[in-house]
Order: sequence, then structure tokens, then C-alpha cells
Amino acid sequence: MLFVLRDDNNQVCAVSEKSLSNEWEQVGMDDESLMLFLHNNPEISTGIMASSDADFIRVLEDVIDLLIDKQIIQFTEFPEAVQAKLLHRRRYRESLRSSADTTRLLEEDDNSIL
Repeated sequence: MLFVLRDDNNQVCAVSEKSLSNEWEQVGMDDESLMLFLHNNPEISTGIMASSDADFIRVLEDVIDLLIDKQIIQFTEFPEAVQAKLLHRRRYRESLRSSADTTRLLEEDDNSIL
């Protein structure tokens, strides 16, 4: 969902991924005035699509991991170039996940409780 700001003629004059004030209205991608605004402002439309593409890529990665985990497909069935890209993305996402994990009370090599 996107948020739009409308002018005096009820036409979209600005778009945001979050509401910036009470004047911003949440709309679906099928809103006619939003579609017209995006058509007239292709640079904004391109940015919205890029953000949507990134979200969709994460969904596809999760689906691929699920299919592999359930042994519906084998990782080795993918071409080598695809395997390399999947591994690279998996490592990158894991590094982001682990660096953002604030639930660890001890470092991995801390043996003070043993």
C-alpha cells in the first residue's frame, strides 16, 4: 500500500510509503489518480517498482529455500551461476540477520558460564 497527498482538485500530487501527516491517504495500486500520477512521473514509478522488486526477490528466495528444505527440488538442480547467486544472497541475508540479532547475551566464544 502507498500513501498519497491530494491537491484541491482531488488529484494525487505526492506519494509516500508511509503517512507523513493526517492529510495523507492510504490507497491501493489500482487507484486511478495514483496510476495517473505515476504515469506522469515515471521516475517515481521506477522507484516504487524497484522497491517492490526487492521485496518480491526476498519472497522468491524464501520460496526456493522452502522447496529445498522440503526436498521438492535439489539445490544442485540449479545451474552453477544460479547456485552461486543463491549462496551469495543467503550469506548476505544471514550476515544481516546475525548483526541485527540483539538477543544474544554472550559472545559465541564466551565460556564464562561453563
